[in-house]
Amino acid sequence: MSQPRMFKKLLKDLAAAAVLGVVCMIIVELLQFASAKMVRSPLQAMEDEVVDLSFHLRKQNQGFTQLDPDDVVIIDIDDYSIEQLGRAQSWPRGYDARVINYIASGGPKAIGIDFLYTESDSLGSGYLAQMEAKGLTNVQALADALRSDAELAQAIESAGCVYLSFFDDDAKATDSLPSKGWSSLSMLSADRNAIVAEKEWRNPVLPIAPFAAVAKGIGGIAVPTTYDGTVRHYQMVQRVPEQVESANVVGNFPLYMMLDAKGIDRSEVKITRRGLMHHDSLLVPLDADGSFRLNWLGSEEKIRFISYYKVWDELVPAEFFEGKYVFLGASASGLQDLKTVPSRDDKMPGVEVHATAFLNMMNGSFLEEPSAAQVRVVYYLLAVVMILIFLLLRPLFGVVAAFLLYFVFRFSFELWVLPNKGIIVPIAMLMMLTLVCYVASVLYSYFIRERRTRFLKNAFGAYLSPEVVNQIAGDSEALQLGGQKKELTVLFSDIRDFTYFSERFDSQQTVAFLNHYLSAMSEVIFRHQGTIDKFIGDAIMAIFGAPVPQHNHAEKACLVAMEMVAELHQVNLNNANLGFPKVAIGIGINTGDMTIGNIGSKRRFDYTVIGDAVNLGARLEGLTKFFDVQVIVSEHTRNAVVNPALKFRELGNVVVKGKEHPVKIYQLLPSDEDQLDTALWLQHWERAFDWMESRNLPEALNSLKACNAIRQEDLATYYYIKSCEAYLNNPEAFDLLIRMESK
Repeated sequence: MSQPRMFKKLLKDLAAAAVLGVVCMIIVELLQFASAKMVRSPLQAMEDEVVDLSFHLRKQNQGFTQLDPDDVVIIDIDDYSIEQLGRAQSWPRGYDARVINYIASGGPKAIGIDFLYTESDSLGSGYLAQMEAKGLTNVQALADALRSDAELAQAIESAGCVYLSFFDDDAKATDSLPSKGWSSLSMLSADRNAIVAEKEWRNPVLPIAPFAAVAKGIGGIAVPTTYDGTVRHYQMVQRVPEQVESANVVGNFPLYMMLDAKGIDRSEVKITRRGLMHHDSLLVPLDADGSFRLNWLGSEEKIRFISYYKVWDELVPAEFFEGKYVFLGASASGLQDLKTVPSRDDKMPGVEVHATAFLNMMNGSFLEEPSAAQVRVVYYLLAVVMILIFLLLRPLFGVVAAFLLYFVFRFSFELWVLPNKGIIVPIAMLMMLTLVCYVASVLYSYFIRERRTRFLKNAFGAYLSPEVVNQIAGDSEALQLGGQKKELTVLFSDIRDFTYFSERFDSQQTVAFLNHYLSAMSEVIFRHQGTIDKFIGDAIMAIFGAPVPQHNHAEKACLVAMEMVAELHQVNLNNANLGFPKVAIGIGINTGDMTIGNIGSKRRFDYTVIGDAVNLGARLEGLTKFFDVQVIVSEHTRNAVVNPALKFRELGNVVVKGKEHPVKIYQLLPSDEDQLDTALWLQHWERAFDWMESRNLPEALNSLKACNAIRQEDLATYYYIKSCEAYLNNPEAFDLLIRMESK
């Protein structure tokens, strides 16, 4: 196909890809919409699986450049601490006071506490009743003496950097929310529609007043999970109910730790649709529900955990806490504060989730998520490229390409895009788009592009080689009227005395015979990429060298002629079993310049060749009867053949009917002839021609008779013997030129 035609085809495919890209994007978005309406979205599950695996595979978080995980430490109420100090729920507040005092003596920057002080430190009524039953007096005074709330309040106040937490008790939420307690919380200004109404504090259970009054900040500890119980987002802020005060929010305690650590006045920040803003700077990007996607630590990074008991027993130097951000929390199995997270196989204590969120906020290391508009543009362009690739490839290669693209997109995201660039793209949508694009390209090819190809193959497959059909099907201009001049080889084949054959058998038998014969000969022609121009009754016209170029088209035609002769032997054997007589064929081959193309009217045309060279080929087929040989080729074909395996015998110069100039012709000898016999016979024949050209007819007769002795039934030998004998007494009048007055 020429370059302009290839370019035109590419433009057509590109236009189709542009339209199909829009269709595929619409289909994918509809699938996303339908998936989101399900109880558990399949696409979201796929998305989460890929993102979770990316976190799991990442070794280091490249975003922690300002505050290192080593600058954060977690004091953990673990199973070992409970073993040493007893049941955590029974610990006096003096334990926590002792731990806070010891940490504070080391000079930490902040202490965040992820457990609750919502009740006074007092013995329960059951304990008091048991003591009275055992005869103890002044039980109430003893209980008051054991209280250590004041001690803890003093420790919190002395440290000056302690942040307490509260929780939202949904079970106690009422329609009429009390305003009591909200005043002790640090509220942040927010645009009215910045956070959706569904994310609203209902009934906050706050630290008791002695602790709330001296804490540097109080915040929530909300850590919501998704449909599968996994923590993927961090709930940074939630709305204050309208009944209390509109357009304000309260955040989790790590938010206040971050603002104070950065020296940002809480009155100078505001929650907008973009997120937490400090003047014109974006501090924390937020979703509409007031959360952000957590950027987890890598597998080679770790926040240090220290057992609560070791700090209580002062087994850790106080200097260790200098400049550190300290979180107090619990990982003991009985305290039920363990979370499923994407970055590890085992569960993570809730306090570590808060510490990770704090690291995200301090470093500004948030995952970047492109907008829906950006995704649509990029994915549409990818869809066009993918569809174009699928249209240019064969179906089998298209399947392979679709799978490769699927895994390339997935692995690129899992191993590079998220780990190194911190970008979250809707990868499930992209993987679904890949599949939809492939299916769309296949359907387009089958119902639109290939429909015309199938029609052409069905219509012309019996007459043209597969290469010709494919070229015409793939090139619309190939069906336009017109032609071009090329050097080609044409082959004509005809059954000898077929009129006599057809008179002996009825039409059905004749057609059955012809179908079998023509099918066998067509297969021979197609094996050598020839084109069957037409069937003319029992005759076959074939072209070699077009439309698929062949540099050795003359040799191809000669090889086809030899195979047709050999195939005829098998056809005759099969026909003998059916009661048909043995038939013979004649084949004429000529090479020369001829015009090839679609010739005819606009409504009916044929892919064919015309020209003097074509007519000569037809005349050469007729000469096979005169010389009683099977294949005759012109000198043009003979000179174009360089294959030494093909043997030729010169037959003389012939002027065919309708022509003025003679042409030298040759017999193409069968390949199954005995080599020694053929060599000697050809030697005598060539000598005879040399003598005839010099008009030494006696010597020519001797050589011809030697040929006749080897092959007594050769009609060409007999013809030249008679010619030499006729001019033996007048050699000057002898001429090798043969004039054919009939076709």
